[in-house]
Amino acid sequence: MSTQWAGVEDLKGRVAEAFVETIFRRAGYTVSRIGRESQVQRLVKVGTDEFLADFLLRKPVAETSTGRPLHRLIPVEVKYRANIEEFLRRYGDELLSKIGEQWPELCIVLVTDNPAPGRSCFQVIDLSMIPPDAPLASLDLHEIRDLDVFGTTVREYEGLVRRIFPLLRLVAAAGTPRGQVAP
Repeated sequence: MSTQWAGVEDLKGRVAEAFVETIFRRAGYTVSRIGRESQVQRLVKVGTDEFLADFLLRKPVAETSTGRPLHRLIPVEVKYRANIEEFLRRYGDELLSKIGEQWPELCIVLVTDNPAPGRSCFQVIDLSMIPPDAPLASLDLHEIRDLDVFGTTVREYEGLVRRIFPLLRLVAAAGTPRGQVAP
């Protein structure tokens, strides 16, 4: 993979993070960055990919008897993947074994501009919801009722992914030297 193409893939990852952050803010969460922009060190590594929560979501869920608010905290990792199904086949077992123990509440949001037919560009692996011995699978973000994200919001951002990410691919292809093909 060329350096330029890798740069476009990194850019897609950063854009994916921004979209996911905005989706959760619109769902009423307070979103705090805890990934690359913070001092938290790398915690888990799978192959060449680092899994470190990018965000910590916080949302009030109740109050104490004295009226203090109680909050639900959800660590969220966001990853761009061109092919989510292939990623899950290739790294699913390793992901569950390495991350599940250290981050049992981790919610991994996978963003793609090439979802399988009938699937969303925003898919979630919620480690807290996976039964023991079950294969790793993703659900569309708006299908996880516990997260309270509206399908209309997800569809709005899917439209952005479908318009912006192909443009990034074109930029990479335009910068590819003659005689070579962009991946």
